[in-house]
Formats: sequence, C-alpha cells, structure tokens
Amino acid sequence: MVQHARREAPLECCGLLTGHDDSVDEIVCCSNENKSEVEFSIPPSELFEAFRGIRQRGKRLLGIYHSHPRTRAFPSAKDLDEYHYHAIGYWIVSLQNRSPVVRCFRWEDNTFQETQFQVLENR
Repeated sequence: MVQHARREAPLECCGLLTGHDDSVDEIVCCSNENKSEVEFSIPPSELFEAFRGIRQRGKRLLGIYHSHPRTRAFPSAKDLDEYHYHAIGYWIVSLQNRSPVVRCFRWEDNTFQETQFQVLENR
C-alpha cells in the first residue's frame, strides 16, 4: 500500500485488500478514476473485475485502502459520506510526514473507529 501511495503521489491511490479469515495476503492496486489529490473512486468496471478475480481465487474482500498524500491518516468528511462497505476494514496511508503512517478503521456506531492490526513478515 505504501509503495502504491508513493507511486501515485501527489494523487490519491486506492485499492483492495483480500485474503482468508481476517488475514490479508493480497493487495489489489486499482485506478483512481478521479485523478485527484483529495478523493478517489475505483472505476466500476475495474471494481467488477477485481471482485470476480477475488472470488475465482477463493478469497474474500477484507478491506479498501486509499492514500492521503498531504493529510493525516484519518477519514475525511468525504470518506464518511461515501463509505459503503461497512463489514470490511478501511485503510488509509498518509504521506504527510517523512515516514508513512498506515491506519485501519472499522465502521461502528455510524462512524469510523480505529482498529489495531499486526503486520507479519512473509515466510
């Protein structure tokens, strides 16, 4: 996710996280059809193809991610208004500072609540 965010900066990047149970093991980089520094939208045809590929690989959608190239890793008002996948994680990569910050949120009580995650090394 961080590499994708850096490649697309200063525009927002976006993509999907897939895996099994609660373990993410695949990142699906997507296009931001908005080509914007402050918002993202995955083209519907690309999203459809990604969902089809996830099913064909026997995985499930675990999260959506996007970057905030110039702001903190917290959901914006627009993120709140346009979030439609309440059962999965919502990840934000901030490039505001020298070191990237990655945060994950879950939808609870009609808003985002930050949730902890653990990164495991590939073995």
